[in-house]
Amino acid sequence: MKGKIFTHDEANSMLPLVSRIADDIVATYAEVNRALRAYEDEKVRAESDESRLPELRRRDEAVANVLDRFQGLIEEIEALGGTVKDYERGLIDFYGEVAGEIVYLCWKRGEQTIGFWHRLDEGFGRRRRLPAPVSAA
Repeated sequence: MKGKIFTHDEANSMLPLVSRIADDIVATYAEVNRALRAYEDEKVRAESDESRLPELRRRDEAVANVLDRFQGLIEEIEALGGTVKDYERGLIDFYGEVAGEIVYLCWKRGEQTIGFWHRLDEGFGRRRRLPAPVSAA
């Protein structure tokens, strides 16, 4: 599905799953940072005390494990056709179309629907409201 151009409805239909994955991405990203800090702290201690090397190896494994989980979450979003733009805020974009232009449909964790878009060369700060759907008369 990577590279798929989503309609607004198609992208919105995935939000229950995308939202749960985004929650996990944000939480796991924080865990990655904690694990990296703990590894770096232990590395400093192990430089002056070789008896700390087993703990350093354990911290290294912990970093590898959490990074594997984190990468898996990113790959889940990508398999759905999305792109994670911000790990801390849970920003996810999907390719869409507005007025004949290929754009990013822009979603932020916590939003109930995808209500914004921005051009491919722009970011979250330049997002605009999606136009109201045209109803059949």
